[in-house]
Amino acid sequence: MLQSLIIGFGRAGKGLHYHCLRKAYLMENNEDLFNPHVGVVDPRFAEIGSSNPILTGFSRLDEVKGFDLFNTVVHICTPPELHTTTLLEVVKRGYRMIMMEKPLTTTQQELEVIREIQNSYRCEILVVANWLSSSLTRSIHSLIQSGIYGPLRFLTAEQNKSRLSRTLANPSHHNAFDVEIPHLVALALLLGGKDAQVIESEVRDMQVGEHVIPHMGMAKLTLQHDHGLVSRLSSNLATPVRKRRIQLNFDSHVIFGYYPSAQDDSHSWLEICDGYGHVLEEQILHDDPLSAVFIEYYRYFSGQGVKPVSDLDFNVQVVTMICQAKKQCGLLTAEAEITEGNSQSYNLVNMG
Repeated sequence: MLQSLIIGFGRAGKGLHYHCLRKAYLMENNEDLFNPHVGVVDPRFAEIGSSNPILTGFSRLDEVKGFDLFNTVVHICTPPELHTTTLLEVVKRGYRMIMMEKPLTTTQQELEVIREIQNSYRCEILVVANWLSSSLTRSIHSLIQSGIYGPLRFLTAEQNKSRLSRTLANPSHHNAFDVEIPHLVALALLLGGKDAQVIESEVRDMQVGEHVIPHMGMAKLTLQHDHGLVSRLSSNLATPVRKRRIQLNFDSHVIFGYYPSAQDDSHSWLEICDGYGHVLEEQILHDDPLSAVFIEYYRYFSGQGVKPVSDLDFNVQVVTMICQAKKQCGLLTAEAEITEGNSQSYNLVNMG
């Protein structure tokens, strides 16, 4: 039974990680996997925390007691620009099992530092990529691998949802590439192969009345995979319609997939059509990707499961693709990368 320690108790830590830990623990056959007692490290825990007796709050990491270094999964849910400093503090204190909220980081400079931290401290870093644990993704991946419809030619994925109020209230993200696009890039690299390059990208502003939030309206990118597949990925954060959809084009068949669109939705849809658009098969799948990713990661950390796809090496590719897209849009110059990386310098030779 593994313990859980959440660093950062904002939207990701409280609304997603803690929620899914509780949900996964209550699922059948998981009682011996998750310790119901959860620790939280957040300087504002007294204000934003909970009176729930299974939660223990700490203001700082050095105050943490009762969480065994070799039996605790640390969930890093701080803003992306704090991931590196938080990770370094965590591993220096002896923790080795790390779940990092996406995106792993937003610059290649920080990426190299995180890679050096893993190598120096021999920690295990997994990044949350819930669509990779989706039952819909697994069904699609199996169809691609079977070759039943021939080679995959085009992949189109979109993840759209309104983020107007959240962006106005808390402009923590610098651009739309850091919100939903990491999920889509991970999905494209899993289904289409990790060897790819960005050939097109675009970013648009968000406008709400007289308010203009630069680069937060929409992000698009197109990947050219080495074996010929083209992946077109887009995320609209200024839309009235919520949609999580994927389309896969083969020579004479098209597959449509619709992922759950909200936390209270636990089903996805799969449609297989012929070249004329006629539906050949339709499936409704039980799908709870976020709970599934927690169960998958904890099974691996406890020695009961195989290593998940979304490890550090896989996310090096994800971050690299997104950084390429940002550079094509003019968002990531050398100066911008330093600023976005929190302007912190690290000694890669001596991190101890």
